[in-house]
Amino acid sequence: MIIPYIPLLLKGALVTATTWICATVGSLLLGTIFGILSCNQLKLKKLKIIVRIFAFIAKAVPAYVQILIAYFAVPTVLNIDISNFTAGVSALIFCSSGYVTEIIRSGINTVPTSQWDAAYVLGYSKYQTLVRIILPQAIRNIFPTLLAEFEQLLKSTSLLATIGVTELTKTGMNIISRELLPIPIYLTLALMYILFSTLLQTVLLYTERYYYDYR
Repeated sequence: MIIPYIPLLLKGALVTATTWICATVGSLLLGTIFGILSCNQLKLKKLKIIVRIFAFIAKAVPAYVQILIAYFAVPTVLNIDISNFTAGVSALIFCSSGYVTEIIRSGINTVPTSQWDAAYVLGYSKYQTLVRIILPQAIRNIFPTLLAEFEQLLKSTSLLATIGVTELTKTGMNIISRELLPIPIYLTLALMYILFSTLLQTVLLYTERYYYDYR
């Protein structure tokens, strides 16, 4: 019953993977920048307040609502055309970057201030201290938390089905509405998401192990 629809499901899975990669890279970059700017050692008080407000809003508003705002409200307010894929990815980046910001910030703040002072004594600039001394230690502490956030982001890609992005869940819904095969399709979707999560955890586990061994 499922075999004829495997190509369609694989195509949807490819869209899901593409969405997750784009959202992960975007949220990691944005969250890292904001996390660094809001850390205690930089003492950028006004900027820190702005970043904290951003992170609060990103975490307080459900991802589903953010997706609807990005697809329906933002194009209307700005009078621009945005594809459903672009709107969905942008909303996921905004939502996840709030969590990543807090994770990065807390990771940097957990590194003892003595590490900063020692680096300054050795002649390192603030930028060199952050990149060479502080961030490597912070990453070791927050790696499991980042892993959990990106795994959650993978599951959040299914919300894009509500705005018509033909990712894995939307593809399954289309097949069900046409062929009336809810049980086998839903079970197949669940299995494919399990495979996604297993692959993601395996890759990140080996990445974490390599990083820890290397450091």
